Amino acid sequence: MIFKSEIENIITNDLKKVLTTDIVYHYSNYNISLNEIILKQRLRFSDPKTFNDPFDCNEKLLKINYSEEVIDQTISDLSINLSRQEKRELKRKIKNPNIQNQILREKRKEYKLSCFSEYNDEILMWSHYADKHSGICVGFSFPHKYEDKFILCPVKYLDQLKELEGTADVHRIILYWLTTKSIRWKYEKEIRAISKCKDQSLNYEFINYDSRYIKEIIFGCNVPNEKIKAAMSIIQQSNLRHEYITIKRMVINETDFLLKEETIKPSA
Repeated sequence: MIFKSEIENIITNDLKKVLTTDIVYHYSNYNISLNEIILKQRLRFSDPKTFNDPFDCNEKLLKINYSEEVIDQTISDLSINLSRQEKRELKRKIKNPNIQNQILREKRKEYKLSCFSEYNDEILMWSHYADKHSGICVGFSFPHKYEDKFILCPVKYLDQLKELEGTADVHRIILYWLTTKSIRWKYEKEIRAISKCKDQSLNYEFINYDSRYIKEIIFGCNVPNEKIKAAMSIIQQSNLRHEYITIKRMVINETDFLLKEETIKPSA
């Protein structure tokens, strides 16, 4: 079991990690990166149920051990005018895992996520999320809490799940839930931007950001030179403060199975 104090430590360590991460990277295909993320300065936040991992934010993975005292206090707080029989029935429902799962499914609808990574040179990230190295990776220097738009939190990778103590703060439990994945995804080194939904009926929403937070634009190793030149020309003619953005491209390292970055100097 993970106790309340452990959850507090996890959240504190997550905050420390984000505060010491200078740049987070978002991988996408060429057109979305250039036209949506860079030029329109907006990020797509998605409902977790649309993610490619069926375990991601699945309500069945968040097992909470509610003590009798917590359940009794909850019922007392919510049901002042109920009879004893009605309170017993409510208690029975709260202890039912199916009811708990239903509550979590409803709670999940309140949030949408956008995914980033600590690294810009992970070959599998380029393969899976940047159109087989034909896309673009954008580096951002967002603050931990970006106005009222979203917060950043690192993902935790576990090889097994444990029950959570039911006395923990519900907001911390939800944050823990939204940022926990299988250890099989550890290579992603994911940082998540978490936002409250404006419309729960939509699978995704767009959130605009200030372009001053763009620090790097990195082209995949399979992006043709002419597409890189075209993108750089468009960026230089846009309202972006491009002189503060480092432009790079990834190339294949000839001595191993890794990628390395090369800085591209803008044309005069």
